[in-house]
Amino acid sequence: MKLVRYGEAGAERPGIWLDATGGQPARIVDVRGMAFDIADYDARFWQTFGVDRLRGLLTEAGLKTLPAAGVRLGPPVAPPRQLICLGKNYRDHAEEFDAQVPAHPVYFAKSPSAMCGPTDPIRLRPGMVRVDAEVELAVVIGCRVRDVSEQDALACVAGYTVLNDVTDRDVQAQRLQWFLAKSADTFGPMGPWLVTPDTLPDPQALGLRQRVNGALLQESHTSNMLFTVAAVLADVSRVLTLEPGDILSTGTPGGIGSTRQPPVLLRDGDRVECEIDGIGTLCNPVIQGD
Repeated sequence: MKLVRYGEAGAERPGIWLDATGGQPARIVDVRGMAFDIADYDARFWQTFGVDRLRGLLTEAGLKTLPAAGVRLGPPVAPPRQLICLGKNYRDHAEEFDAQVPAHPVYFAKSPSAMCGPTDPIRLRPGMVRVDAEVELAVVIGCRVRDVSEQDALACVAGYTVLNDVTDRDVQAQRLQWFLAKSADTFGPMGPWLVTPDTLPDPQALGLRQRVNGALLQESHTSNMLFTVAAVLADVSRVLTLEPGDILSTGTPGGIGSTRQPPVLLRDGDRVECEIDGIGTLCNPVIQGD
């Protein structure tokens, strides 16, 4: 199942994406129109309803849908309580970044306010010069997670989506931590939908890639992660409790634009694509301005 949020930024409605089939164009199920008590894909949804409720809606007569063409998609889940990211979770990226391959997962926070939709513009504010993109698999938590084992960790996942962890490299180099460099408005394109685990059972079996203006920069596979999704969930939950709706982004592979010679940095008019097999593609224009 593919969960989407659609409509104007800040006023998105929950929906279910129905792929084009049998000559019929893609459509979106209006979840709120069928179940007024489901306001959004937020913590309350995962705690109270969950995917089983959506499966029930799909079996009802008189399914309320709208054509998907021309409809803006927002991030597929509401802004979470926390957005936790992994740094250097692929060996080739660790080597191109600072040549130090970590023995343990490296975590940092990214502000949920950075999140935007899968086709929304990435906005470069004045003074942002060395900015590039990072394709990542993001995991949405579906239940309270504390002291979970690796064996049981994936049962706590609500779904998977694509995150572009856009980063201001100058700010990252200037500061002793990465939060500010990663958290500018629009520096977290996400989507195009949340794919539920019944559709995507193995998060370590996915190809991922990033292109800028059609040129391939990153291409790897989630099997190359130093620390698997299950291992990371177990590691994090030994220290802090993850709540429904929290997001964990699992790091990016090598090939980022800022490490290339010459560097491939984001500029006004560029188009960035971040793609993960089995999920979909983000396609975000880059705009210079306030």
